[in-house]
Amino acid sequence: MHLLLFLFLALQASTAPPRAADPFAALRDQWAKDLHAKHIDDSLAQYADDADFISDAGRTHGMPALRQLFQTITATMDSDLAFTSERVEISGDLAYDSGTYKETLITRATGNAQHASGDYLTVYRRTQAPNGNAVWLIVEQVWTGAPPQ
Repeated sequence: MHLLLFLFLALQASTAPPRAADPFAALRDQWAKDLHAKHIDDSLAQYADDADFISDAGRTHGMPALRQLFQTITATMDSDLAFTSERVEISGDLAYDSGTYKETLITRATGNAQHASGDYLTVYRRTQAPNGNAVWLIVEQVWTGAPPQ
């Protein structure tokens, strides 16, 4: 009897609890796909009107500036981007997703490839969409990393 109890407890202790599903995985993946496909309007649909994009190049604030940034990026570069989320936290109507990224940038004019990697932090705010559904929109997106090589 003691042996069965011991085996049962040992099995319970060795079983890791299931990890909660990442509620932002689909949004993150779609964002990268839209950037790659140069779907600017679809990319911008993930941002709040007052959102900021922050990188080593500075802060871009608001929808008109974000549109210009995306137009410039997609006109000059092709991007293959992969995210690895390391932490997601949600508190009420605010949430963040933090992790690392790897990106291959190809300059369209020359065909030269550059490899970049670094860290990202995306802050989301839950907002009511016009159809009445609650959606998560990006309010701050921060990228850090070494210059592309």
